[in-house]
Amino acid sequence: MGIRGAGMRSVGISAGLAVMVALSASACASSATPNASPTSDAPSAPASADLLACSDLASLDTVAGVLAAEPADVVEAVQPSDAVDLAVLTAAGGLACSWRVGAGQQMIGDGAGDWAYLSIEILPGAADDWAPPYAGDTPSEDTRTIAGVEATTSSGETGWRVSAPVGSAWVELSITASGLTSTGSRFEGTPAGEVLDNLATAAETTFTTTATATEAQLDWPAVRPREGVARCDGRLGETGIVAALQYGDATTTYTVIDPRTQPIGDLEDAASARVGAFSCELFAEGFGYTDILAVQNGAPIIDELAAQPDIAGALQPITLQGAMDGESALVARRSDGPRSPLYFSLGVWFFAVSSGDGAQTVAEAIIAQDQ
Repeated sequence: MGIRGAGMRSVGISAGLAVMVALSASACASSATPNASPTSDAPSAPASADLLACSDLASLDTVAGVLAAEPADVVEAVQPSDAVDLAVLTAAGGLACSWRVGAGQQMIGDGAGDWAYLSIEILPGAADDWAPPYAGDTPSEDTRTIAGVEATTSSGETGWRVSAPVGSAWVELSITASGLTSTGSRFEGTPAGEVLDNLATAAETTFTTTATATEAQLDWPAVRPREGVARCDGRLGETGIVAALQYGDATTTYTVIDPRTQPIGDLEDAASARVGAFSCELFAEGFGYTDILAVQNGAPIIDELAAQPDIAGALQPITLQGAMDGESALVARRSDGPRSPLYFSLGVWFFAVSSGDGAQTVAEAIIAQDQ
């Protein structure tokens, strides 16, 4: 039976509710805690029985200070380039908070514009898996004490990051911005170290709030994790994908990448291991490279991507051959045509496909092998 069997669809309904609740908590943080003042200098303390919300971690004043803007210019939004990683984090039972100033990133991977994003990510129970963020090609060795916690910091072309194990949780704050590798960044001309100092100041409230939270306050909804061994066969079988891409007799290698069986390198790895997300990587000599991310019970992610304003602007709906009612797909609005990343649901599964030789071709091959 393919993954569209009736028994699996019932799992998808309950899992969908969990993902939608978790993602809504991050997208609507300011309304999640009614007594929080969006313009106060410090977030309100949450009621002990409530789940922590984004408004408990940072006020709009705090976000504005970090992003060199006015509070009125701050909006809750997810950077399109980080959208799938944040969705997997919430599916794994984490909290993903994100705010933006400027016009927003227009396309995945695009560095143009005047935007800047601040994100706060928390994964409960992952402190023992914590690893320092990278600074260039190696883990950062820069540390500072924040709210009594030894945190690792990094700065570079990808932005600024503060990361630490806090209590039982893995906690990270990061800033990304346009123009960091060219010109026009809103932080251009800012004294060296000031942006990271501001981010560290914001981390004080996040660290303190997380460290003093009860286990119940960190018990965000999660989808049912994948059971069993990650396998790139069946609907993800190499033969059908290679044939669809018309590789002929080219030498290929097809590898399953399962974070559960490898050392954890970053927060995305930890979240993927928790929920059971895995990847299938195809390399064909003389051709392109294909990567397929698979998340069981993650089908509702596709609807949440479409619902986020910044993400919806960077993605457009696409019809895949063989898709059934209720299954949908989004492709990145990019100028490189077939190479544009593509995201789709299939039964209870969510897939993200990047392929140098045609993401849509790969997606439709996966659908065909499920039938």
